[in-house]
Parts: sequence; C-alpha cells; structure tokens
Amino acid sequence: MRLMDLGLLLSGVLLLAACGRANGPAGGGAPAEQPEAADAGKAISGIVVDADGVPVKAAWVTAIAGDRRVTVFSNAKGEFSLPATGAASLEVRAIGKAAATLASPRDGARVMLGSADDPFALVPSSYWLALLPEGFARQEFVLNCGTCHGIAKSRITLNGQYRDETGWAAGIAMMRAMDAYSVIPPDFDDSWYAAWLAEHLSEDKLASLALPEPPADDLLERLVITEYELPQADSLPHDLVIGPDGLIWITAFFYDQMWALDPVDGSYRKIDIDDDPEVVAQARALKFGDDGRLWIVNGGTNAVIRLDTASGEYEEFDVQMYAHSLDLDTKGNVWVNDYFAKQERIAKVDAATGEVTIVGVPEANRPATEGIPLPYGLQVDRQDRLFSTQLAANTLVVYDTNTGEAELYEMPVENSGPRRPGIAPDGSLWIPEFNTGYITRFDPESGAFERVNLGLPTMGAYDIEVDQSSGAVWITGSLDSSLFRYDPASGRIDRIPFPTEPAFTRHLAIDKENGDVWSAYSSLPAATPRVVRVQILPETETVAAAR
Repeated sequence: MRLMDLGLLLSGVLLLAACGRANGPAGGGAPAEQPEAADAGKAISGIVVDADGVPVKAAWVTAIAGDRRVTVFSNAKGEFSLPATGAASLEVRAIGKAAATLASPRDGARVMLGSADDPFALVPSSYWLALLPEGFARQEFVLNCGTCHGIAKSRITLNGQYRDETGWAAGIAMMRAMDAYSVIPPDFDDSWYAAWLAEHLSEDKLASLALPEPPADDLLERLVITEYELPQADSLPHDLVIGPDGLIWITAFFYDQMWALDPVDGSYRKIDIDDDPEVVAQARALKFGDDGRLWIVNGGTNAVIRLDTASGEYEEFDVQMYAHSLDLDTKGNVWVNDYFAKQERIAKVDAATGEVTIVGVPEANRPATEGIPLPYGLQVDRQDRLFSTQLAANTLVVYDTNTGEAELYEMPVENSGPRRPGIAPDGSLWIPEFNTGYITRFDPESGAFERVNLGLPTMGAYDIEVDQSSGAVWITGSLDSSLFRYDPASGRIDRIPFPTEPAFTRHLAIDKENGDVWSAYSSLPAATPRVVRVQILPETETVAAAR
C-alpha cells in the first residue's frame, strides 16, 4: 500500500467515511409538457411551476451534454433561458421539490415540480449545523469535523437512523484513527461531543429545520454555471489556477498528476509530477510564475516543484516541510508555510539558484493540549510582505521578506478559523473566518481589522479571491455549497447556490480577462467532485431579456 493511501488522512476523512455519501434529489417529478423540439444550436427557454401552477423561483435548470452540465436559474416568474449547449437531456431541481428530467429538451417547455419524498435532500450542511448552539463548542466542532467535508443529513444519520451518542462516538473514533497528522487537538473531548451532538442533532430537533428561502436578489438571473466532470472521481481536485494558455490547471491530489482542462471542449491533459511510486505526492497549492512555468506544492513528498507545462518536465526542490500554501514574491522567489509543524515557520525557494531557506516566524505559543497551530493560507503582496494565517492558532503572521521583520496578530474574534486570504487592489488583506460567517479586512499599514457579516454563521468561508479589476471579494461557502460575492463599495452581499449538493470548495481562481470565477468541488472523502465555472452576464442579459 502506498504511504499516503492511509491518506484518507486529514481530519476531513473522518466522520464522512463512516456516514456514506450525500443524498441526491428524491422523487421523480411530474412529466414536463413538451412543445416542438428545439434546434440543438439554439437556446432553450421555458417555465418552472409547482404542482399548483405557481412559478418556482431560483430552480436549477441544467442542460446535460456529455461530461458537461450547464445551469441557469429560473426567475421570479419561473422563466428560464439556457444557452445553446446541444444538451442530450435537461434536469430541473429546486429545494423541497422532486426533480424533473426531460429526455429530449424542447423550447417552450412547462416543467412542473411536485413535492419531494425528502424535501431536505438538497439542503446544505450550513443549515443543519446552525441547529447546534452558537458558541465555542460549535466553532470547535466545525473546525475539526467540517474542515474537509460537509455534515448534512446523510452524515447525521447512520443506516437510516439519526445518530445517537454511540453512533456519534463511533464516527469521532474513526476520525481519530484516520488523523495521521494529529490535526484534531488532544483537548477535543470525544465523549462530550458525542453526547452534545446526539442532543442537538436529534430527530426532534431536526424537525424544526426550515427549508431555505430562495435568494432575494437579481444576480441569479444573470448567472451561467458550467460544471465539468473529472477524469477520476476520487482524485481530490484540491486547487486550481487559470494558466496563461487559457487552460484550467488542477491538482489531482491522490493521483500525483496535474490535469489541464480545456474549457472549450472539456478535454483534459495529464502530467505526472511524482517520481516515487511508493509515496503519494499530494499536490495542492499552485501558481504560475511570470516566466510561464507552474510552481506546485507536493505536500506528501515535502517538495515544491517547478513544471514546464509545455514539455511536462519539472524540477523538484526539497523544502523540508509539508507545505500548505504557496505564493511568489516580486523577484519570482517561492514562499511556503509549514502545515503540520509544532512551531510556525516558512520556507523560500530562490527561483534563480534553487536554494531553500527556512525561516522561523513569531509563534502563537499554542499549548500542546490545543494541538498544532496549522499554518494555512499564504499570500505575498506587491511590497513583498508575506501574510500567513494560522487556522487553529487563530493568528496572522506578517513577514517582510526584504528585511526579515515579522509581527504576529491575534484575529479579532476567538477561534474564528482564518483560512485562505486574498489581497485586494488597495493592498488590504481579506481573511475568511471558517467558523463564524464573517470575513475580515486587515489593513497592513495600521494593523487594524474590520469584520463583515455574511449572514450565515455556519457557511464555512474557506477561500477568498479578490477581483483585481472590480474589487469584488469572492468567498467560498464550503459548508453551504455556495459562492458568496461581497462588494466593499456598496456593501452588497450575493449568495450563489451551486447546482451540486454537496459542493465543498477549497480554492477560487478569477479569470482576469473576463471575470469568470473557477473552483472545484473537493470534498474528502469524495462526494460529487467537479470543476465549476461561474459566469455573470451583463445586466441587460437577464433570463427575462433572453426570452
């Protein structure tokens, strides 16, 4: 067995492995009225209604064409208009409704969605987790047991029954057994949490869960979401980046490969990036340098590699640590942080010489009982200041790569779970708080923090990328199967629910040419992994206008 194939490793495998896969949509829906067949080269329009003929707002209308799924949302009148896709079939779904499938999509269809056998099948983890009492215990549970996967109804039940204390204890014990890197802290009281979960996620408590209301804003009417299937479903597509060649480069974590997706035809190119057949490289963070070569973290081999994407040849640099994240400074040097170290540290790979330098940074002095600090997101700004968040230690390190000066900052709220930050055009740092539903703006000049409430405390903010053209802050709602957009100028917050449940996203990439947002569903263990692109049409091109 390969070394990291016990590598259902991270605390993410944990509970999910014991709980099975997420439930898909239940029920079958009523047959749709089928007008004259549409030309495969034309758009498909129609309307979605419920069993009483009332329009269904914010239904996912998905055209399925081979390994690609193109989704739009119905508007307040239930209307939808899909771009030309050559779809072989059409699937229409909405929370609380039974799915309807049109085997031969036709223009002008009236799709009726009846009541689902299980109305909560498409409700994401964030709503179930919100039933837990607000406070430290919920934050600690989300941090340690929701860090790599969702915990929706299919996780809360076992063999068709809601978990009791014994059932939760068994799940937590499996977490411990698979936690190869001791991510779960020693002071996480397994028996206390088993009893607490059984009390607050009981069948009686879950009966009080209300179905989410459809989003109220108009952004959904201008969205097109395209999902691409992966070459192997169990690959864990950890990170992705948009290449200068226009391809989407994806780390296949468990396959020791880079996958390059062509968005035009959906094809993939594969490149091997590990010479050791005995060790899984665990490819994760990545970024293109100005010279067009791709830098990649291979955590399992304690390496950083530099890949020539044209030839497939690469160089490997031993950074002497399991790095989590990676970024480049203005000189082209590569910086990484040590994910599983007991004391926080970073490393530099000199791009010219290949020399590796390891640097200690200010420590949070986390007690051993609270576990390792877990350095997480890392960014380097245009002044060559490095920012590293510590997920478990709840801190931010700022390190000047030119002078070696460093400072440690406590996050403004205890146990907030800072994950992968993004740098804004004005030089500020936006930090996602995984455990609170907030994002935080850090001003490196003043050292001040400013928090913004996204409205859903259990949404699981994982990664932030800032559109350098518009200043829009994009946030992954990993436990909410959604994507959030925050406009700092107006204060507007938009929530975009993904068509797949669960959709646990880890990393975002924004296409600087057109503003498209890319991510991948990368739950560990695998649920329904796909690569996803979110496109926003101009304001004049709404669903209604398209009709």
